[in-house]
Amino acid sequence: MTNIWCQEIELKGIYMSSTTKEFKNNFGYGLGYNHFIKRNRIGLSFSQVFYNTPYDDIYSSTEDGVSIYIEQVEPNNQRIALKVNYIFRLIDNPKSRLCFGPEIGLNYFIIREQYDRIANGDISGGHFTSNYKKNNKLGVGLIFEFELKEFIHKRISIYLSVNPEITSFEKFGMSGGYEPYFIGWMNFNLGVRYLINAK
Repeated sequence: MTNIWCQEIELKGIYMSSTTKEFKNNFGYGLGYNHFIKRNRIGLSFSQVFYNTPYDDIYSSTEDGVSIYIEQVEPNNQRIALKVNYIFRLIDNPKSRLCFGPEIGLNYFIIREQYDRIANGDISGGHFTSNYKKNNKLGVGLIFEFELKEFIHKRISIYLSVNPEITSFEKFGMSGGYEPYFIGWMNFNLGVRYLINAK
């Protein structure tokens, strides 16, 4: 039987990969609340992911276009996201469900890095730190999800979802930097849901 109206909460683990080195491969967690209306679902979610894998950053100077920066970076970066989605049930069987829908949200990036710069030509070497935030960055994406219902208990379900998205990062027209205007993401979520109320 399909619920006309119900509520559920969820907890998920996240693996996330992006098109920028600062957040190349991330692990984190998420919390969510879903409200069903007939065959569709509206959801709110909070997620936090962490990236602390060292990486090398090599880029040209924006001052002369010739000098090369060579840096070995140890990051302690985070991405926090608040999102809302609207999901359509494509297939709804008694024990499983296949869903699809759009998602939109605001993202908050915390960049905390230590890096060693190798002396190169006119560029001096040394040890440096970077600590800044980027707030209220818009993101849009899609959710493709498979859910297995009544797992262990009739109110508990587990799900696997794939969530490609794109977020803004740097402001348009900013000069003197090399950060991207947009970041592409591919998110994989494995979670559990609990049905708290149903009618």
